Amino acid sequence: MPLESDLVGAMALQAVAAGVRLGLFEALSAEPSAGPSAEPRSAERLALDLGVPGEGLSRLLAFLEATGNLERADGGYRCTAQLDVMLVWQAILGELWADLAHAVRKDEPRGDFYSWLGGRPEVSARFQALQKGMASGLADQVVALVELPGGPLRLLDLGGGHGEYSAAFCRAHPGLTATVVDLPQPVRHTHRRIEWRVGDLRHDPLGAGHDVVLLCNVLHGFPAGQAAGIVARAAVAGERVVVVESRAGAGAFAAGFDLNLWHTQGGGLPTASQLADWLRAAGCDRVKCHEVGQHVVVQGSRETSRWRAKNAE
Repeated sequence: MPLESDLVGAMALQAVAAGVRLGLFEALSAEPSAGPSAEPRSAERLALDLGVPGEGLSRLLAFLEATGNLERADGGYRCTAQLDVMLVWQAILGELWADLAHAVRKDEPRGDFYSWLGGRPEVSARFQALQKGMASGLADQVVALVELPGGPLRLLDLGGGHGEYSAAFCRAHPGLTATVVDLPQPVRHTHRRIEWRVGDLRHDPLGAGHDVVLLCNVLHGFPAGQAAGIVARAAVAGERVVVVESRAGAGAFAAGFDLNLWHTQGGGLPTASQLADWLRAAGCDRVKCHEVGQHVVVQGSRETSRWRAKNAE
């Protein structure tokens, strides 16, 4: 039942929040190792470590296991990879959504997500790891949809952060070099053909003459007017622009994510038709749209003499 699953999800977030306040996940990630592979601990050992009676804790552990946030191993409990996702969202919903009603009443989104994230190193590390993991699972599918000419190629990855998309294009095209432009990132790909440049894609110089420019899960963080302006800047910097975004209208999570983007960044999920319109307005006359799972890939190119020459080689 949808109502039942919604209630379980709400209870799971509250259970994770309780685990955070109790120090449960810190205890499970303590020595001798850390993360999902840490040594499992029994309910009795955890009760001693946390200094709490065991009856309520045993029920909390059982529910966290039932919802996939903990797993049993060697007679004890340990954290799962899913828990990292829940911890990020629990922090966002527990803190940033606390004033959602005020934002809706005043039509004034809070819009300070990255400042908020910067003050929470543990949440930031989990968030960056989740972004990197999502990109690594999607990048090869994006590369397969983008036709590029042969020969040496230059790629510009705007807001590329971790560099997973650039690395996938480098693997597929041996003659390609990539430049990632983003704010300082704690997690970077180490591919030897990727160059990193700190910059703000809204107004810092982007250069020109790139064969392809990427905007992968970037535009949703900006109001529509700014996002369209970034697409226009990308089209000036390169001959083909590739945009990857979560698919608007793809169910309840997409609607909730769209609300979260509005409230925490002043952005929102653009539709595929919006993305196509922005590309055409930027001078891209050949626009194609593809759906890849819960994402949409929209690309457009300008028919320049340089591009025609490369395709003819």
